[in-house]
Amino acid sequence: PLAAMGPELLLPLLLLWTPGTQGSKLDPKGQNVCRGSSPFAELLCCPGWKQKDQECTVPICEGLDACRKDEVCVKPGLCRCKPGFFGAECSSACPGQYWGPDCRETCSCYPHGKCDPATGVCQCQADRWGKNCESLCSCGPHGHCDPKTGQCRCNPGWWSATCRRQCQCNPAARCDPDTGTCLCPLGWWGRRCNFKCPCHKFPCVPDTGRCICPPGWQEPDCKRPCTPGHYGLHCRQRCGHCKQNAPCSVDTGSCESCEPGWNGTRCQQPCSPGTFGESCSQQCPRCWDGEPCQTETGHCEHCDPGKLGPRCEDTCPNGTFGLGCSFPCPTCIHGACDAETGECVCSAGYWGTSCNSSCLAGFYGHNCSLSCQCSDGLCDPVSGACLWGLHGKQAFLIAGILGPLLLLLLGIACCAYCCCTTRREPKDGDGSCGPNRVVRGHLPSP
Repeated sequence: PLAAMGPELLLPLLLLWTPGTQGSKLDPKGQNVCRGSSPFAELLCCPGWKQKDQECTVPICEGLDACRKDEVCVKPGLCRCKPGFFGAECSSACPGQYWGPDCRETCSCYPHGKCDPATGVCQCQADRWGKNCESLCSCGPHGHCDPKTGQCRCNPGWWSATCRRQCQCNPAARCDPDTGTCLCPLGWWGRRCNFKCPCHKFPCVPDTGRCICPPGWQEPDCKRPCTPGHYGLHCRQRCGHCKQNAPCSVDTGSCESCEPGWNGTRCQQPCSPGTFGESCSQQCPRCWDGEPCQTETGHCEHCDPGKLGPRCEDTCPNGTFGLGCSFPCPTCIHGACDAETGECVCSAGYWGTSCNSSCLAGFYGHNCSLSCQCSDGLCDPVSGACLWGLHGKQAFLIAGILGPLLLLLLGIACCAYCCCTTRREPKDGDGSCGPNRVVRGHLPSP
């Protein structure tokens, strides 16, 4: 494909391509970093070296200069035995005073230590310390010193700065390596940790043997739990309002369930204002002036005017009103007094302070507070049904007079019709309508 490209395409590609480094950019001041000779030269590794990070520190041993299996490349084209070995076959370990490839590096800590074959770091003998193992340890036979600081680390059962003093503790205990103080294990006490704690299954103070009882257990020996109604450390705290006075947990004070009016895991939190009952799940009734109800029962201490009962749900008895229903009602002739204010609430058709006045024309209902909806403005004062007005009464009077007259005229017309009909029959005499005329099928009256 490159051969198929023309010179005009290959030249820009050649200019863009440089034998620069792969990965991160090289440091111009780094080891074995060179610059090319072309006008567009960039930084690259010097011949015989490969890049590592921003420098060229990895030597190359390739081709005829390639290293054998047990060798490492230390310089371009130069192979040596792996660190810690030397010899023609690289199979001999370095003597104690040497380290590194081909054992060419001298160990600075010899003869009081040996060097790491790869890094040369000193590993001091047990009785020496320091960077080059130059210092002698002061620890006795029952301790060893830190190879860096020289501080003695005592074996179990020994103490002091040089680990030359024996601990005087119970074999089950250990002593402080600096002070020799016995450090008692759990369940033991005394200067030498030779007394068992008398605390059932709990620990005690190492100096005095006093029991350290956990929450829920009584002193002095931690053998008895807290008495019912108490819990916590030293059993000094009182249980909350557990349901039916059930005992709370002796260690935490928690209750299985709470009495009405209380909440929380320990039943020590009263219901928030406005709620009551078991788990505080019920809403308070309306009490006087918005005051909260009793959290246990929901009862109100005082009721609004006109209300009675434990939860202010009952209205004042007839004849009373006001706060506590303690005031007698005024006389309401056709009505009853308002339980809250004491004012008369009149029955339908009446109004006035004492409900002793009938509704004025055009009004009806309780306290005559509604307007009639009739065309002439007149209605029944109780129901509001429309009534006949003045013109209606006149019409009714005229209808009462004209009704009988119309009936009379109708009777006369009927008689006249009958007479005229009988005159037209020749067989029936002279055609008169007199009283002695014989009607067919009937005898004349005597």
